[in-house]
Amino acid sequence: MKRQLNEKFKQFACSHYGCDGGNLDSKVWVCGLEWGTEFKDLADLDEAMEGPFNVGSWDGQVKERLKYQYNNKIAWLYSYLYGWGDGHKEEAVQRKLMCSDGIGFKMNAFPISFKNRASVSWTPAIADLIGLHSFEVYLEWCISNRGRFFQSLVKKHGPRIIVCTGKGSMMSFFRFFDCDLTTVDDGEMFSVARCNDNNTLVFVVPFFGGASGINSFVKMAALASNISKYADEALGLTDWK
Repeated sequence: MKRQLNEKFKQFACSHYGCDGGNLDSKVWVCGLEWGTEFKDLADLDEAMEGPFNVGSWDGQVKERLKYQYNNKIAWLYSYLYGWGDGHKEEAVQRKLMCSDGIGFKMNAFPISFKNRASVSWTPAIADLIGLHSFEVYLEWCISNRGRFFQSLVKKHGPRIIVCTGKGSMMSFFRFFDCDLTTVDDGEMFSVARCNDNNTLVFVVPFFGGASGINSFVKMAALASNISKYADEALGLTDWK
């Protein structure tokens, strides 16, 4: 059975939808899998596919956004990478984390939000709406097609590092950003590969939270230090931030 890909889904997926956004010209991006919320029903998803698909941001909302544990830990990461010192929340507000004229860009590889991967139920109705047979096929389609959209943004804006959260999805992230697989390497707490003509490092790190993830200041400080040391050497400069 051949399905017809929904053109609205194509425009929706190959866009900024599903990303918090920020400043695309930042040197450090963060990438997750998808938003950890859920659409109420198919009508809700269908409405989302109407747009808008503009670049988002935390403009005027940084303090509120940091109430979410994942976002809070992203602030930890930037704090340690940039040496902000104590009071990461205050520093994030002052430095306009994920704001259009601030520091940082936050995105997701996949546009449709799910509470978690265990909650995914790709029903025949979803398959008919989207035009893709299964969740696995949807993931592959996004890696190939949404991936190209973000690869063009990486080429245009030139982030030096992209920190991707979720080591179990390492190859999905590497393929999404079209990394040169001959450059894959392992570091302390991460795997890494190069994309964008070797000008951008894609780090895949443990999830920010959970019993086995980055769940303490000590772990985040160690991760940021290891990333910085690797980037300094791999990029041949120390002002990549």
